Amino acid sequence: MIDVKEAAQKALDHLRALYPDYDLGDILLEEAELSDDGQFWLITLSFKTPGELGAVGKSVFGENRSFKIFKLLAETGEVRSMKIRTTIK
Repeated sequence: MIDVKEAAQKALDHLRALYPDYDLGDILLEEAELSDDGQFWLITLSFKTPGELGAVGKSVFGENRSFKIFKLLAETGEVRSMKIRTTIK
């Protein structure tokens, strides 16, 4: 089974591979959780969103951020899904 550090790195690698032409600076690990049954890692990454979204898209830190949740097989680290995580504004 992979550990949390490996799971986070695999999620990060997957994000960068999906958006090779996108400047993904300032990527943060927001959450990491092993599912109750131990089969999946749920990894949430955030990154700055380009462009001006106005006050609606700003976090409490004053930045525009996008959030992605990755579901990885805990045994191998294979990414099974990527979803958009919405935040309450």
